[in-house]
Amino acid sequence: MVDEVGVTEDAAIEVMPERARSALGRYGRAGLWAVAAVLPLIGLVSLMLRSQLDPNYDNHRVHFVLFLGVGAIVGVLAQVAGEAATRRGDARVLLISLAFLLTGGFLALHAIGTPGVLFTTEHSGFDIAVSAGMELAALVAFASAFVDLRPGFAPLVMRRRSALRRAVLSVMALWFAWTVAKLPPLASPHSEGGTGSLLTWMAGIGAVLYAAAAVRYWLVFRGRLSLLPASVIACFVLLSEAMVGIATTGERSWHASWWEWHGLVVLAYVIIGLAARREWRDERFRHLYLPSTRQRRQDVSVLFSDLAGFTSFSERSTPGEVAELLSMYYEVAAPLISRQFGGEIEKFMGDGMMATFNSRGDQPDHALRAAGAGLALQRSLGRIADRHAGWPRLRVGVNSGEAVLRELGGHGHVAYTVIGDTVNTGSRLEGKAPVGGVLIGAETYRQLPDGAVVEAIAGLTVKGKADALDAYVLHSLPS
Repeated sequence: MVDEVGVTEDAAIEVMPERARSALGRYGRAGLWAVAAVLPLIGLVSLMLRSQLDPNYDNHRVHFVLFLGVGAIVGVLAQVAGEAATRRGDARVLLISLAFLLTGGFLALHAIGTPGVLFTTEHSGFDIAVSAGMELAALVAFASAFVDLRPGFAPLVMRRRSALRRAVLSVMALWFAWTVAKLPPLASPHSEGGTGSLLTWMAGIGAVLYAAAAVRYWLVFRGRLSLLPASVIACFVLLSEAMVGIATTGERSWHASWWEWHGLVVLAYVIIGLAARREWRDERFRHLYLPSTRQRRQDVSVLFSDLAGFTSFSERSTPGEVAELLSMYYEVAAPLISRQFGGEIEKFMGDGMMATFNSRGDQPDHALRAAGAGLALQRSLGRIADRHAGWPRLRVGVNSGEAVLRELGGHGHVAYTVIGDTVNTGSRLEGKAPVGGVLIGAETYRQLPDGAVVEAIAGLTVKGKADALDAYVLHSLPS
């Protein structure tokens, strides 16, 4: 017999157990994860309820070496993540790096304040440094989990990235100075836990923030849960449980329960470190990037340059002379574009170069930067050509407008490429630029400040464009 949807009774009998087994498997895995997550809390409660399970282990040198080492490892993670965030313009990874930096820095402060190692007496600020650092880091971790909910928040974070890093480093330096000076409220010894104090409430809030961050990361990545996002979730779960330990251990310094929540912090960052180490070296944090990092529309300026007559120069020169020319060209161009004008060199193409400005959305004056870089390139490379008879000179084209920044490739090679008509037009402008000159598009000119000296070229025809372009030879910018 066949039912209304065309499935036989025998087939239905066969299908239903399979569905049940699949559901049971999902729920079983979820149950195992839940049990694994709460085991540290079960262990903490067991230690605190039975005093014989919570012996005192007072070893200051082990404490010093362990937490100074872990602080250094977390600091390295913060540095690597911060570099990736800056290179790709990703606010989520930047905030994660700041959370790492806070935790690693305060772990190091806690370690160096271990009584009897570098300091002969106990300092309250060093005692509670881990607690304070983790509570501050919880705020940043929470922000990283929700940074994608407000479209304007991520660009704001990237624009303020230097100020945020300075703020974190300043907080740690101030904490150290305040602690050593024994100024209130860090003037008298306190337990590292915070039973009956403001620190208890702060630890509780920190536990909630870490737990909320873990849940949010799970919701975002559950459909494509790879190693690194899973390790971040595990890290935040462990840190949330460590905050519970901070709030509850109170005066039990050096007891097993006290060591346990320290161990949870260590384990959290060991997991992150191992996961990051297994990722592809050049893009360790790619799986955490925001969707807007992988693809977005962005107003940018592009700069193209090449050496006019390079092919004929290569024909009449030795390979060594050609290599010398290109080496000198790139040695001048790379720092000028990146350091002086804040551009990103996308690629070198033989004697040509492509650079972008505002690819991270933090340079509202990108047209001025690109135009200034073009003029500076001509001045610098023109002086080099003056000293070497027969060396080719530069052509530069600059264009501004909307483009798509998109991630291309996969494990082993990933490019974050600027694509669109703005880019193609910039390349065509470079081909029409006068030798030794800078040719800019109409939108670039529109964004320049008053006082720019240009020579208009109306009705410029370029390959691949049906309509003629308005372009300008740029002679100077206002100082």
